[in-house]
Amino acid sequence: MQYLKTLIIPLGLAASTLAKPFPISSDGYSASVKKNVTEQIAIWQSAIDTVNNFVDTVLIFANDSTEVSKMAVVAFAAAQEESSSNTILSDEVQIDASGEAASKALVPGFNIIGPAINDTIYQPQNVKKNVDTVNEERCAPPRGKGAISLEGDVQQAAASAVGIIVPPPQTPVACYLPAATGW
Repeated sequence: MQYLKTLIIPLGLAASTLAKPFPISSDGYSASVKKNVTEQIAIWQSAIDTVNNFVDTVLIFANDSTEVSKMAVVAFAAAQEESSSNTILSDEVQIDASGEAASKALVPGFNIIGPAINDTIYQPQNVKKNVDTVNEERCAPPRGKGAISLEGDVQQAAASAVGIIVPPPQTPVACYLPAATGW
């Protein structure tokens, strides 16, 4: 009988641990989901920073088509990551209505930003036009359509859903420059 009690208790503990491998918090999300959301937002913000660096610096190299193309390759991968992160976060947690609206509003802009940067890879002479196109999507109104603000809205909605706090994404310096400097 003692052997049976000794066997049943560990099996019961193991079964309960397997049934709920991660403790669920009051917001309904496990520590694992919170970690995933935190990491995905960090990845997304890093991608935003990479595209920001591209639009802020690539025109310095406008006469060096090889350098422009190299920079565009890096920025294109980051732009693809921005789009992927939007989808991943929207699928990972239940975001509020404003976050969902922002997520959906981003899709047309991602379909403009990615191709503009990709064009720069193969047509570096189009860098000015393509940087303008990217900035028109990403900068806040009245200069642009505010994609970076929308990205922040999705990130904040996902963070709020799991009870974490994240900083807003950074806006490229190019969005603050006077039009006389090239944008």
